[in-house]
Amino acid sequence: MRYLFRKQQGNHSSSSHLAVRLPEIVAHILSYLAASIPHDDNHRQYKNTCGYLYPCLFVNHLWHDCAQRLLWRHVLFDDTKADYEAFLRFVSSVVNSLPPPRLSTTAAAAAALAVAVPIPKPRSNINYMAEVNAQYKPDHCIEQAKRIRVDRYRHAIRSLTLRKIKETNISEPLEALGRYLPRLERLDMYICDYVTNETLQRFISFGKLTYISLAGCFRVTDDAILKVAQYCRDLEHLDLRACGMVSDVSIAAIATCCPRLRHLNVGRIRDRERISIQSIGLIAVYTQVAVLGLAGCNIDDECMTMLAKHRNAGLERISVNHCHRLTNKSIRAFVRYCCNMTVFEMKECHCINDWESVAELVQRKVLLTLCDQQNRACTEWAKRKGRTMDVKAPSK
Repeated sequence: MRYLFRKQQGNHSSSSHLAVRLPEIVAHILSYLAASIPHDDNHRQYKNTCGYLYPCLFVNHLWHDCAQRLLWRHVLFDDTKADYEAFLRFVSSVVNSLPPPRLSTTAAAAAALAVAVPIPKPRSNINYMAEVNAQYKPDHCIEQAKRIRVDRYRHAIRSLTLRKIKETNISEPLEALGRYLPRLERLDMYICDYVTNETLQRFISFGKLTYISLAGCFRVTDDAILKVAQYCRDLEHLDLRACGMVSDVSIAAIATCCPRLRHLNVGRIRDRERISIQSIGLIAVYTQVAVLGLAGCNIDDECMTMLAKHRNAGLERISVNHCHRLTNKSIRAFVRYCCNMTVFEMKECHCINDWESVAELVQRKVLLTLCDQQNRACTEWAKRKGRTMDVKAPSK
């Protein structure tokens, strides 16, 4: 830092290189201190690394502004009491911040002001300045400036993450917050039991979301996902794990309205009959899906063959754990058509016992998820054939 800032001997004023006085360059420099977008496996690390930006708030006004924008860009709250209280304070600061008043300069507005405002009586300059000072107190100016800053920084928010928030009254602050985040691109609510369709409506209506994860939000239904299909045409990531009320109705709409979709997870433990070939077949035909989670869904060999043929080299990861209707026909289709497959999860699919096809996937370095029974059967087959199979599971 000593190369960036130096004291001038004569007037004690500080100067710096032009590069660190340009907002674009400063923002780019500070972006290396900011962590990447929080994901399931690094959200705690993300919160810790945000501390690297904290000292930058005290360098000067420019660095403060750039650091603030980066700190506001990805907002994350965890499942602790302290985080929930911080979330409520955050919502209050955003919702209560008002944009600065704008005065119109049109002739009509000027005329209206002239008519509406009475002409003041003559008074001394001393009395006038006393009234001005009483009206515009320093505290009022500071509070107004604070509101202006918050209003500016909330437009920098691109990502909102809430994890395992179990509070029953979470919907009310979220609904209020949603109205003030017009540029939000990423919405991640992980196992938030009381998130409802109404909670999501405000966030969806702006149409900017490209990433939506509602894993474990079991109160979400087709109504909300139909709104996503209607407004969020650039959607790329949709995670609806354990959202049992979501069915073929809304997933079919996603397929036809969101052609850029690359990641879809509708895995579930119950309500398996709600997801079938009726929607997944459309996903195969109309989207760019590369990662697909179908664990526990009511899919069959016809659906899997359709996926393999239409997505072929574009399909990279698929999970069909607990899909009991699948047979060897499915795995053979993926071996034949999906040459870029990296992960194939088939735990508890006991009708699949074509270990030759499994061996082919292992040879291609595909990561496989098998249950204990499947692992034993695969090992015994390899011994009979005099082969060695090193089945590796994907890391969680």
